[in-house]
Amino acid sequence: MKRASLLAAAVGLLLIGSSVSSASGDVASLGAKRVCTTGQVRCYAMVVTHPGGSVLHTATPNALPTGMSPANYHSAYSLPVNGPAGATVAIVDAFDDATIAADLKKYSQTYGLPVLPKCTSSVTTSCFKKINRGAPPGSAVSPGWDVEIALDVETVHAICQNCKIILVEAQDSSIVNLAAAAKFAASKAPIISNSYGSYGADGAIDGAIGSAVDEDYNKKNHAMIVSAGDDGYGVSWPASLNSTISVGGTALTLNGAGGYGSETAWGHSGNGTGSGCSSATVGGTGVASVQAQTFQKNAAGYAGTKCGTFRGDNDVSANADPNTGSAVYVGSFGGFVQVGGTSLAAPLIAGVYALKGNATTTAYPASFLYAGLGTTAFHDVTTGNDDEGNWPVACPASSTQCKAAAGYDLPTGVGTPKGLNGF
Repeated sequence: MKRASLLAAAVGLLLIGSSVSSASGDVASLGAKRVCTTGQVRCYAMVVTHPGGSVLHTATPNALPTGMSPANYHSAYSLPVNGPAGATVAIVDAFDDATIAADLKKYSQTYGLPVLPKCTSSVTTSCFKKINRGAPPGSAVSPGWDVEIALDVETVHAICQNCKIILVEAQDSSIVNLAAAAKFAASKAPIISNSYGSYGADGAIDGAIGSAVDEDYNKKNHAMIVSAGDDGYGVSWPASLNSTISVGGTALTLNGAGGYGSETAWGHSGNGTGSGCSSATVGGTGVASVQAQTFQKNAAGYAGTKCGTFRGDNDVSANADPNTGSAVYVGSFGGFVQVGGTSLAAPLIAGVYALKGNATTTAYPASFLYAGLGTTAFHDVTTGNDDEGNWPVACPASSTQCKAAAGYDLPTGVGTPKGLNGF
């Protein structure tokens, strides 16, 4: 159950569509800071802070930045670097990032990745295209969305290095405009990455906004991928919709050879991956809750979540802890920063779906994940808890809503990628 709805039930206060964040934008225990702290919908990127600022100063001019690299992910998650010819991922974000093409080029050159040319009428694959849907030029910097945009674009390119990437920039961070951008993105690509959400809406929106907005994320034969949130136990919209692929977060540790070491569900003192059941009402108005898809409801271990017939977050997971986050080049910082949050996990999983290239072959590609549950197709994450803060109410102790366990659980879903067989 979503934490904003739980809080509303306790005190009778909930503004539909309002953003809900922790008491402070800074997460002292992590040395990380949220980059989007205002707006109807906020992004879920968190930048690691260091003495003297956030920019990562390397020891020598030729040293790679601190943070996970493309090679780390391909090694740890056993992934190829290229997908099928013509593989395309659309990324939905808010506002306009004026430097994203240059940032992507710098990132690619640093890690030896192919430099994507601008998509044109004659260059239609393995290229980059930005579509601005009315955002003022350069408007992403002030609200912090340029960090989110850089994280999303660079992560997708890191995972699927021959993919065509289409960045769709919503006019602002309102629910209506982001949803419209997601609908538009689905007309451009079979895989859509959305690294944002609102804790002021639980699965189905009512009132002035209208439930039609939910349908913008219901695109059959598309992988509509959404970040689970970074406020710990609780679910956010639109990840709470059963038409999406909700991506939770882990803390990934590498072994001495740079391959997979271990993983735990990400959670520190009230901050961590979102998880829970889409079973709340909104403000006591009795909004219809979201039912689980049959493939989820019937999955082995789903009964242990205690979600009953309701949709559970999450479906799958990937690295998200800022302390194990990725190095990302951001033009407004003038360098690399280390970024985490489930905003990292979503584009990572989008890249994996692109590598597999079969999202259009079934109505809801999340079903592939559950078919691979309990097999060697995933790293089974069995430790970690995202409810250390127990706010506003504690996670049900007898459930796997907030704690990782063997098999299926809500913080990590079916687990993290181990090759492409589960996708």
